[in-house]
Amino acid sequence: MINTKRVRIGTCTKDCYGSCVFKGIWDDEALEHKLQSTHPLKEHPFTNGFFCPKYRNRENLLYHPKRVKTPLIRKGEKPENNFEKTTLEKVFEIISEKISDIQVRGESSSILGAFYAGNSGLISQYAPLRFFRKIGATITNGGICNEGGCAGLTELFGTYSTTNPFQLIDPSTRLIVIWGSNLSETNNHAYFLVKQALKRGTKIVVIDSRRTVLAKKADLFLHIFPGTDHFLVKIILNELIANNIYDGKFLKSYVDSYSSLFSEVAKIEKEKLLEQIGIKNQIVQNFINFLIKFKHHTLFNIGYGVQKNFNGGRIVKCIALVQILLGNLGKAGTGLIYSQSDFLKPLLQPLQDYITNIKERPKMNEIPIIELSSALLSKNYRMLFIYNFNPASSLPNQDLLRKLLLTKDLFIIVLDMFLNETTKYADIVIPAKFDLETNDIISPFYIPSLSINIGGPCPYQNCISNYEFFQHLALKIGYNNIFQESQETIFNNCIEMLPKNIQESITTVGYYLLYNMDSIPFENLEFPTSNNRIQAKGPHFNFGENEFMGRISKKINEFILISPSHLYLLHSQLGQVHFKYIDEFSKIFLTPEDIESLELNKGNKVIVSNEYYRGVYILEESNILKSGTALIYSGLSSILEEKTNVNHFTPSKPEELGYSGAYNSTLVKITKFESK
Repeated sequence: MINTKRVRIGTCTKDCYGSCVFKGIWDDEALEHKLQSTHPLKEHPFTNGFFCPKYRNRENLLYHPKRVKTPLIRKGEKPENNFEKTTLEKVFEIISEKISDIQVRGESSSILGAFYAGNSGLISQYAPLRFFRKIGATITNGGICNEGGCAGLTELFGTYSTTNPFQLIDPSTRLIVIWGSNLSETNNHAYFLVKQALKRGTKIVVIDSRRTVLAKKADLFLHIFPGTDHFLVKIILNELIANNIYDGKFLKSYVDSYSSLFSEVAKIEKEKLLEQIGIKNQIVQNFINFLIKFKHHTLFNIGYGVQKNFNGGRIVKCIALVQILLGNLGKAGTGLIYSQSDFLKPLLQPLQDYITNIKERPKMNEIPIIELSSALLSKNYRMLFIYNFNPASSLPNQDLLRKLLLTKDLFIIVLDMFLNETTKYADIVIPAKFDLETNDIISPFYIPSLSINIGGPCPYQNCISNYEFFQHLALKIGYNNIFQESQETIFNNCIEMLPKNIQESITTVGYYLLYNMDSIPFENLEFPTSNNRIQAKGPHFNFGENEFMGRISKKINEFILISPSHLYLLHSQLGQVHFKYIDEFSKIFLTPEDIESLELNKGNKVIVSNEYYRGVYILEESNILKSGTALIYSGLSSILEEKTNVNHFTPSKPEELGYSGAYNSTLVKITKFESK
């Protein structure tokens, strides 16, 4: 019998920390289930031979019966997933005619391309920009996730990437501070490294608004209210400075304007701050004692949830000030782990320039993706392309956004693998290939590395990649010179643009690590600022009217709303293989004490409301929250009659620096549901 099976290197392109590298076993001759199995690489020091629980069943998702396998054109009214099947030839004809009509009117900028990192492959994300640039369209930029924190850190260091994450298991690291990062659910590969450190005797401190799995194992847990991290920092800095526990030599040699920091925290209202934070002074003192004991051997790992606040970028910046004051940078056993993608920019920028063909085309009109609602409110757009993105789930203030997606003269094309909340507003749905069915290059944002995906065959002849869709559309319109290469050629050319040692590593093992396990970035303490010094100019803590979330003055039935991702789902993705958890998105979680104070019971239907929306949820209890905090998982919509998504309640106002969403900056009122 002839063995038709083939091994291909793959990389998870989902927008999460891991970007797991694996071997896929393919049977190219199979009629449908061509991907037989996937095996995470044991030799990859971050993948470590296991997948996260969210995406273990990728082959089941790839050939799921609900996958979109043919082009769809709207049959019924919006917003419903009511379509009829059509052909690629027909949809290209319809779309090209509409584009030509818009161009004749001289309104090319009214064509808007909206994309994000639902598929984080470089070609998948950036190749369509060749098309949008050529026709003079508008595109989205920025993000909705960690960009505010990146901007805050860049103000300090000239970059947001300063530390090799493998410092988590460096013998010199004696204290790891996990600040606002639920590693066991969102980054279980880093969690694996932290557990190794725990076994070796490294002390662990967890600071979070939830009692996470790691918090239960930690040496110290600071259970704080959401959005109060900067108050905690203020107390810490005040204590360290008052007791001369700081690295004066480091500050004088490498930090500009550090004296402004001293003056800002010289006088504080400690009791008021502690009340806002929601912890006792002794707990803070215990943390400070750890910082003193393990000075120059302390590593901070900051999660993205802490910056999903109106002042998110500055909160992350404030946390970094602790490490600056202690001189915990540029040496083994220290540092600040946030997003590591900035390390890769020197390698990635030439690739992105080539993929987008940027040198040969004029600059495009751009709008921040977080402000898509405001852009649509202007009524300046007649055509909207959406790919790698589910805005009718992911963006804030969903009530406004969904109403704007119903704009009569707005023609919407969505490229996706499944029907979802956004396709309910589409006029045409294009059946997209999965990442595993295309060649692409992936750059993780937690481990500085590059890896590849070698695409296997797609059994559905009408499914096409983002690149192939815009390539065919360009040819239909008559633009023959912007997509002359195949996607495989683009991929191969990108590999050849990399340095020889990286090429060799990628082609032999499928990945390249930018740093060795013991590498120390910025060991010379010269940062990419204007004068190579850390820029600590303030003010850092003047947050104005948003400084206090109103926790003390809020009413008894009002709660701070947080919306983390679910253990088994990645925002709005993967519901098809984890359908048994769908009902979790119909629940609002409170502490048992808060449920009792409302004179309600677990399982009651309740009205959840604020200035943005009013919806129905099922009351559920949780022992991991602070009293006064409510939790609704982000991603899927409730299965109750209103089908509310948590982002109906989130504010449209972005994080203050304008780079990402302020998802955890709202209050909701909870009242008993009274049936009519």
